[in-house]
Amino acid sequence: MALIDKVFKRILELDGNPRNRGDYGGKAYIRHCMEDHNGQVPLWVLANDLSFGQTVWFFQVQSPAVRLAVAESFTGLYADTHDGPRRITIKRLDSIFNRLVFYRNLRAHDERCYCARYDGRANENVYQAIGDLGYLLDKDDYLELFGRFSALVARATSAMPSRRQAILSAMGVRERELADRAEIILRS
Repeated sequence: MALIDKVFKRILELDGNPRNRGDYGGKAYIRHCMEDHNGQVPLWVLANDLSFGQTVWFFQVQSPAVRLAVAESFTGLYADTHDGPRRITIKRLDSIFNRLVFYRNLRAHDERCYCARYDGRANENVYQAIGDLGYLLDKDDYLELFGRFSALVARATSAMPSRRQAILSAMGVRERELADRAEIILRS
């Protein structure tokens, strides 16, 4: 069974949507590629139907050579938008993607994110997930995201000053770390 067939089977297994019944989930544009282009579905076409979790799974089932090429691509993108290079490995991407899928799913199901711990580990917290995005976003977008995140944290801790340290601790943030990280981002 070709990888693309495995991907579609997996997508359909995970998606209970009745409109996705039939060959290739009833998606005319996917059916067109599969039938008229010898089963060749461009990744940009496939990505239209993948959730974030499915996209991560798709990355994780690729050959080591493809996974390395993706990691090297992220390394290059990082270097293009930041002042210094940062090597992004397959292992790092796996960790980042798994953590981001975890927090995305929590948020999608209206769960609390600020105090959740991925895999139950203390260092796997929402602050780490925010930091992970610095590897994937260009510098300007990450600065904007981090600024909004910092402002949100400031509003929450200002509204509940007696709970400030508990909130920061639950998120995995040390007292001075927000301001320090903003300066580091600006210098990177």
